[in-house]
Amino acid sequence: MNEISLPFTGERRVGAMNSVLLLGNPVARSLSPVIQNAAFAALGIDCHYEVREVDDRSLASVVAKLRTDEHIIGANVTIPHKEAVIPLLDELDPLARKVGAVNTISRDGSRLKGWNTDVVGFLRALAEVDTSNSPSASGGGQGGGYRVAIIGAGGAARAVAAALQPTAGEIWIIARNLEQARRLCTDLGIDRGGPVDLTKLRETIARVELVVNATPADLPPAAWLKPDQRTFDLRSRRSVEGRAMLLHQGAASFEIWTGRPAPIDVMRAALDRAPVPA
Repeated sequence: MNEISLPFTGERRVGAMNSVLLLGNPVARSLSPVIQNAAFAALGIDCHYEVREVDDRSLASVVAKLRTDEHIIGANVTIPHKEAVIPLLDELDPLARKVGAVNTISRDGSRLKGWNTDVVGFLRALAEVDTSNSPSASGGGQGGGYRVAIIGAGGAARAVAAALQPTAGEIWIIARNLEQARRLCTDLGIDRGGPVDLTKLRETIARVELVVNATPADLPPAAWLKPDQRTFDLRSRRSVEGRAMLLHQGAASFEIWTGRPAPIDVMRAALDRAPVPA
């Protein structure tokens, strides 16, 4: 699979009593503070990562505070704000613009830039977790490449689709909101595969090699899967692949905020020590 690199922008000067925010709803059980605060401590950076529960009505005001508060060096953005936050920013990295979703914000003076580290996080996690069961690039789909079913059509699903598009033969976007799925396919230029209504979940996953769950729900039921199918539960912090995704997208975000290589082993150890959410 193609690797996507995020450029270092040079080590950033991070002063005392700084913070990075996680904006989303809900965020109370997020494991991101565990890995990010371990990384800051390991490198002696006086910065604290904290969650901020933000609803739709307050997103604009929180982003405005991020713009003006010199002690906030950046933020992560999670559901349901990855797309809604875009009009509130001054600039988008080209990858975030392509994906149409932002999960990381950096601040330069009063200017805010949006990034997407979910793409590189997903690719690195997919390569790391159970690589022996990875779908073959030569298998199955139309025009060569393996077939993929992505459940969900939000910001995380967009990142997964963008990550897999160069190598997948077919990408099927399965969603309750079919118009949202159509918009994702149109925006990313997905012409092998396409949108599928959630009512056709079982028959769609039956014909693919890789199933990615990008929704908070536990989908699909295990009984619907074939023994040789590869699955990737993006959302679940109980799953090995979900925790790997969290680790690698978080490391890429850390490097954007600080301009320093992320201490990935420290972050991984902190994640391994953290209790599995109920």
